[in-house]
Amino acid sequence: MPIIKYIMSKNTIYEKACNKVAGFRSMSEEFTRKLVIYGRSKSTHENYLRQMAKLAVHYNESPLDLEIDQLEEYLYHLVQNDSDSRSSFKHLVYGLRKLYHLFGKDDLQISLPSISRPNKLPVVLSGHEVKRLLKASGRIGDRVMFGLIYDAGLRISELTNLLIGDVDLDRGQVHVRQSKNKKDRYVPISGHAVRGVRKHLALNSPKDYLFESPKRKGIPISKTLIRNLLKEAIVRAGIRKDVCVHTLRHTYATHQLEAGQNIMTLKDLLGHGHISTTLMYLHMSQLAMVNKFGCMDTIYGPLDA
Repeated sequence: MPIIKYIMSKNTIYEKACNKVAGFRSMSEEFTRKLVIYGRSKSTHENYLRQMAKLAVHYNESPLDLEIDQLEEYLYHLVQNDSDSRSSFKHLVYGLRKLYHLFGKDDLQISLPSISRPNKLPVVLSGHEVKRLLKASGRIGDRVMFGLIYDAGLRISELTNLLIGDVDLDRGQVHVRQSKNKKDRYVPISGHAVRGVRKHLALNSPKDYLFESPKRKGIPISKTLIRNLLKEAIVRAGIRKDVCVHTLRHTYATHQLEAGQNIMTLKDLLGHGHISTTLMYLHMSQLAMVNKFGCMDTIYGPLDA
């Protein structure tokens, strides 16, 4: 079975491009093999290929066969018409840049626009809002799922990949395996999360994954379902902020710092590759200015008033 089958189901824009556009399937399979060799994650493959498939279907040509003016025309079309234009634009440009680099299409690679990162801070929930959200979640499994994301600061992909054996209830920690940056890490969880996971295991009896598809035992819950369940809970909780699943991870990081966590420890808990990523949360945290002093007092001792 080609490696691409592991990534996309048949009922997708990817499969439509494979069936309609000459050369797209072979190109995408070779591209995916190269990405795997370079250590890129499954979600990266999916995002790149989904956007490149849309491009291929639009012109009925492989991205490798397009001209520069066609690329510019399509990117303009994307910004003007796509409902999620920034995300689609970003994944297409990043994907094409990697594609053209790997396939020696330097002229096309150079023609692609640069992407500036928006300098804005993410949304963070208050402790009271987290409680309202968890209370508003319908089933015990949903409450435990959102509670665990917040309690351990998990990415959505890390949650869906969690096996039952990855949660050590006796030691109160979660083993996150080969996530972003290809790192394993252990993250401590609270007694509240341990109690919730025990209830979830007793009531729902998952087979392999901690959170499974409600229709198929042994298959992890889908990211789409998680997002939909969160949207419903946010509405029921009466929270008017622009919240997504990743908001719970941002909230975890911010609350950790506000509780006195060390920034380097937080970096490791979050699984960040660079401290610069973690430093963002210093701007979001309401940290008390305590023990203010001049540095000479630390070497000479304070003078009496």
